[in-house]
Amino acid sequence: GLFIIIIYLLSKSKTFTKLITQNEKSFKGNLLLITIFGIIGMMGNYFSINYEGSLVNTRIIGVASGGLYGGPVVGIGAAVISVIHRLSVGNADFTLKACSISTIIEGMISGYSYYIAKDKRNKWVYGIFLGVICESLRKIMVLIFSKPFAKAVAVVKVIWIPMTVVNAVGLAIFIAIIDSIFTEKEKLQAYQAKLCLNIANRTLPILRKGLSRETAKIAGEIIFNMTDFDAIAITDEKEVLCHLGVGSDHHAPGGPLLTNLTKKVIQDGIYVVSKSKAEIDCKFPDCKLQSAIVLPLKIKDNIIGTLKLYRCAENSISETDVELGLGLAQLFSTQLELSMIEEQNKILALTQIKVLQNQINPHFLFNCLNTISVLCRLKPFKARKLINHLSNFYRKNLNKKDALIDIDEELEHVKSYVALEKERFKNKLKITFVRDENVNFKIPPLTLQPLVENAIQHGILPKEEGGHVAVIIKGIRNGFLICVKDDGVGIEEELLKNLNSHDFPKSSFGLESVYKRFKYFYGSNIQFNIYSKKQRGTSVIIQVRGDAVEGLNS
Repeated sequence: GLFIIIIYLLSKSKTFTKLITQNEKSFKGNLLLITIFGIIGMMGNYFSINYEGSLVNTRIIGVASGGLYGGPVVGIGAAVISVIHRLSVGNADFTLKACSISTIIEGMISGYSYYIAKDKRNKWVYGIFLGVICESLRKIMVLIFSKPFAKAVAVVKVIWIPMTVVNAVGLAIFIAIIDSIFTEKEKLQAYQAKLCLNIANRTLPILRKGLSRETAKIAGEIIFNMTDFDAIAITDEKEVLCHLGVGSDHHAPGGPLLTNLTKKVIQDGIYVVSKSKAEIDCKFPDCKLQSAIVLPLKIKDNIIGTLKLYRCAENSISETDVELGLGLAQLFSTQLELSMIEEQNKILALTQIKVLQNQINPHFLFNCLNTISVLCRLKPFKARKLINHLSNFYRKNLNKKDALIDIDEELEHVKSYVALEKERFKNKLKITFVRDENVNFKIPPLTLQPLVENAIQHGILPKEEGGHVAVIIKGIRNGFLICVKDDGVGIEEELLKNLNSHDFPKSSFGLESVYKRFKYFYGSNIQFNIYSKKQRGTSVIIQVRGDAVEGLNS
C-alpha cells in the first residue's frame, strides 16, 4: 500500500514522467532511474519482516519495475543498490548470500524483459509473471545456498506462496500505475494533433496570402486563443510582425527583433528552448517573459521568420509545448510554401501569357518582318541572321518551362531579342554584355529579358538621341550579381521609392515578376535594388548570396 502511494505520487511528477517516457535514455536519465528504483528496492528492505533468519520483503518491486521500464542498465543498477543496502542491514544472515545473488539475477531478467514488453500494452500482466518467476528464483537460491538445508526448506515452505502472491500483485499494481503515464501521454499527443489540425484549418486561408503583419496578426490571435501560452509572436527575418499577450507593450509590430534568441534561430535555422529570462536576452529590462520556445519558419531551406511561444514562469516550457510548437511551425512553413508555390504559378502563368502576347504582338512582329524584308534585297546575309534570331527568340519563349536554367541560355535569348531591336533602331541603341568567364549559375527563365526590354522601351527610346544599355554578369563571394544598366531618362522619385519597397504598380508587372521569382528560389539571400536619376539613367541590380546559390545550382 505504501509503494502504491509512492508510485502514484511519482506518476504526477513531471521529472519522473519525462524520464520514464523518453524513448532514448541518456546517461543522466539512466542514473536518475537507477537511483529512484534503487531507493524503492531499499525501502523493500526497510519494511521487511524477519522470519527465522530470513527477510520477508518487497524488494523485487523496485528492481523488477526498474528493469521493465529502464532496460538492463536500470534493472541491474537498481539491483546493485538494493543488494548493497541489504548487506548493510546486517541481520537475517541465514539467507543473505542467496538473496544477494538472486536480486542481481532478478535485475538482469527484468531488464531484458524490457525488450519483450517494450511496445506491449497491459504490462501489468508481465509484472505478475516477473513477480512469480523472480520470487520462485529467490526461493530456489535459498534452498541452494542457505544452510542448514532443513531450515531452508522449512522457511521456504512458509514464505514462498505469500511472498510470491503479494509481490506479483503489488508489482502488477505498481506497473499499472506507471502505464497510466503512457496512456496520459498518448491522450495528450492525440489532443495536440487535433489542436494542431484545428489551428492549421483556421490559419490555412490566412497564410495562403503569405506572411505579412496582417496575416501574422490573425494567425497569432488564433494560436493565442486556442492555447494557454502567455504570449505569442511571429516575426520575419528583420522585424516583429505580431506579438500578442504579455510583453506587447515593447515587442510592438513593426519594431526590430529585440531578443538575441530570435536572431540566433534565424541565423542557425534550429529551434531553441529558453529556460530563463537571461537566455531570452530581451533588451527591455522589465520584460516579464521568463521562458520561451522559438521555432524557425521555412520555405524550402530559406528561413523567412520565426514562431515564438512564451510563458511567464522560468523553466516552464514542457516537452508537450515543444512538440506542439514543432507541429505548428511545420504546418505554418508548409502552408507558406504552398502559398508561395501558388503565387509563383500565378506569376509564371501571367508571364507566359505576356510572352504569348508579345509573340503575337503585331507591332513587334511586323516591324521585325519589315526590317528583314528590306534587308533581303540589300543585305541578304544579315537578313538571314535576323531570321535566325527571330526564330530563336520565339522558340526559347515557348520552351521556357524549366524551374531554373543556365545563365548562358538566358543570355542567348536576350541576345536574340537585342539583335532584332538594334536592327530596328540602328544607331539610336547600343548594347554591351560584360560577363565574368569563370562564373556559372542558374536563374529563373524569362527574368533577364524583361529587364533589358524595360531599359530599352522605358529608358532609351524616349530619349531623342538614344542611349546605351549594359548587361553585367559577375561572380561575388558565395554568389552572383546581375546588373542591367542604362543611361536613359530615369525614373520618377516616388515611383522609384515604391519599386524599391517592392510595392509594384500594375504597369511594372515585368519587374514584379522578376523580383518574386528570384525571391521564391533564393529567399532572403536575394537583394533586389533599383538606382535611378532623372536624365542620368537607371540600374537594376540583383545580388544573390549564401548557401542557397550552391544548393539550387548544384
